[in-house]
Amino acid sequence: MTPVAALTATLARWLPTCLDYGITMKPIFLTVFLLACPLTAVAEDAPPLSDTFKEFCLSNGPHFNKTVDAAKGSGWTPLAADMAMSFTPISDPIEIQGWLIGDGEESHFEALVGFRAKVAEKPVEGCTVAISGVDGKAVEKAIVSTVTAKSIGEEQGQDTTYKRFSTTIDGREVALTISMPRYPNGSDQIVISLVAEEIMEN
Repeated sequence: MTPVAALTATLARWLPTCLDYGITMKPIFLTVFLLACPLTAVAEDAPPLSDTFKEFCLSNGPHFNKTVDAAKGSGWTPLAADMAMSFTPISDPIEIQGWLIGDGEESHFEALVGFRAKVAEKPVEGCTVAISGVDGKAVEKAIVSTVTAKSIGEEQGQDTTYKRFSTTIDGREVALTISMPRYPNGSDQIVISLVAEEIMEN
């Protein structure tokens, strides 16, 4: 089994159950986020994917150092460490940083989290975005279309659906998860994570 295949299998266990990996609080945090963010109707012309998410998560897959450098240059607002942890599928990251990147409006929350970790003794890096006030189904469709993702299953929680995909971005295998309300209504709160083997820089 390749490292990314092992990663995908591990994440498939992490997100639906989270019981054997020391992250039992994460579904609770996700549920709080999914239920507590404002349910203001999304604007008709609002894009399903933000430019920041596309640039730092989708275009070339997750790249922790690149994201951190961009945050320093852009002056993004740091995200509290406990909230950043709650949005990631990794229980014990080596390094993690998060930022608020939304427009600051009450109707729209967007946070970006980058992290480095080890899975099956292999170094990985990830990119997670949490967004409110978007059409969850449209976001899922846009992501799947953009990276040609293949569904590998989903799990139903009490209030949340966890969808798992695999894809290849810029030559790297990527494990993709999308968490959204079980009954999306077009103004939804979702969490998207991409994890891949870490790019080792010279």
